[in-house]
Amino acid sequence: MTFHTTRWSLVLRAGGEDAEARGALDELCASYWPPVYALYRREGLDVEAARDLTQSLFAELLARGDVARASPEKGRFRAYLRTCARNLLANHRDAERAQKRGGGRAPLSLDVDGEEARLLREPIDALDAAAVFERRWAQAVIESALTRLERDEARAGREAQFFALRPTLDGDANAKPYAALAEDLGTSEGALKVAVHRLRARFKDALLVEVRETLPDGDEPGAELRELLAAFGPRRSA
Repeated sequence: MTFHTTRWSLVLRAGGEDAEARGALDELCASYWPPVYALYRREGLDVEAARDLTQSLFAELLARGDVARASPEKGRFRAYLRTCARNLLANHRDAERAQKRGGGRAPLSLDVDGEEARLLREPIDALDAAAVFERRWAQAVIESALTRLERDEARAGREAQFFALRPTLDGDANAKPYAALAEDLGTSEGALKVAVHRLRARFKDALLVEVRETLPDGDEPGAELRELLAAFGPRRSA
């Protein structure tokens, strides 16, 4: 049996120097910068300072080969990135000017406006910084999994069905009743329930695939996924 090498394992093995590993790290950083930004905002940095420090962190990871100092024994990308973020915050606590790093490499594109809109919808004041990071990481995993699922459904010719049924994946209170959805899709309510059940199963598979990409080879993604979903529990600051 051939086992898929995860993006994080590829990065660890090559120390960030191999072109394929650097591409894998690019993808990981593009997906998982929001938890770092949310952590910095919760720690009291303003929008500009949080953006600059987030850019600085990923510039170091992507351009200076900092990942070469990581080891497979350190495990998950989530834990590694959280540690890096906290270390950089400690070293640059009073930095409020833009950090120009990366040896000429274009910085990671950050949709800060989108993140600020999210923070307005989902206030973080009642959570400690660690809980904010964990929750935003879990949300980033879900978003990446939904993107993966949307792509797969489109390839399978089920794009229209996916968009109609997508609200059923996250318990959207405004989701249409099954009877109305069945009418929209020209099918029976029984057939629709089967379609929803199958879509949820494929969504779970997509979540596990996405989680696996942030783990060393051989780690069980199910345990990591359960830990991430627990981030939506009532963890409060002291």
